[in-house]
Amino acid sequence: MSNGKRGVLVVGDATIDLYPTDATSIAPGSSFEWHVGGTATNVARWAASLGSETGLVTNIGTDVMGEMAAQHLTDGPVDTTHVTRVDATSPLTLFVATEDDEGWTAWIAGSCYGFTPPADPAALVAPYQWVHLEGVTLPAEVNQTAVRRLAEAAAENGTRVSFDLNGRTNQWSAPDAYQQALRDVLQHCDLIFAGADDLAVAGLDPTPAGLLELLPSDHSATAFITDGAAETTAITVDDGAITAHATATPPAATVATAAGAGDAFTGAVLAARHDGVSDLEALAAIGNAAGAAAVSTVGPFDADAAGETNRSF
Repeated sequence: MSNGKRGVLVVGDATIDLYPTDATSIAPGSSFEWHVGGTATNVARWAASLGSETGLVTNIGTDVMGEMAAQHLTDGPVDTTHVTRVDATSPLTLFVATEDDEGWTAWIAGSCYGFTPPADPAALVAPYQWVHLEGVTLPAEVNQTAVRRLAEAAAENGTRVSFDLNGRTNQWSAPDAYQQALRDVLQHCDLIFAGADDLAVAGLDPTPAGLLELLPSDHSATAFITDGAAETTAITVDDGAITAHATATPPAATVATAAGAGDAFTGAVLAARHDGVSDLEALAAIGNAAGAAAVSTVGPFDADAAGETNRSF
């Protein structure tokens, strides 16, 4: 590790993700399997599994599911020193597959969703080479102020900032509100992950030109635009201009669920950047390979080795 700093600090959400065991329907007496998910938690585990020293900042509830989730995370490869136990219920998400799509129902209101803002953002981020922030916690009612302060503190203390847009239509009243919240954070970011659907939520074209509309005119960063199984675009931006451009097509995969593909991409790229990989095409290929691996199974990549529990509801 350069400069005596640790690897990656991932800040964001943890959820309890429920999947019907028959993968297609729900009825009285249905059986479910649960996994610890959440965008930030998934990213942290992918980065850690690929060799990066990785810490996680998130909230876990004090209910029964929270107790099991906390133990699950403690037994895993991620440093949970900054995981906070909150006296509230755990956020639950339920996955239901349909013939032509997949949907999620979330129970977030009143839960411990998000993370507990640190009293001293600079002290939290300064020991790390990278801090990764998640767009799902960017809304004002979740952690908007804390996300912005962490980005600012990292930039001021020599910690590189990574950000995944992760836009959700149900979190933003209008594209303009989402755009402004993004601009407040992206001005500090060195590494940016944007899905084509994220840019659509912001009312922007799912292209490098669309992403540039969110950045200061003199900004420099590396960015990736993903679009499911379609081609991934990677760019280098220097002083507001695109100076390098690469594309990579994700490998073919048998899709069990698309959930977590973007998180896997992000975690793998973060691990590679921490290892010194900077070639755009190589980074995109690494991220695509992780995303393909993620969609081939239900739940996180390490669920089978972590003592998943089946429960009937």
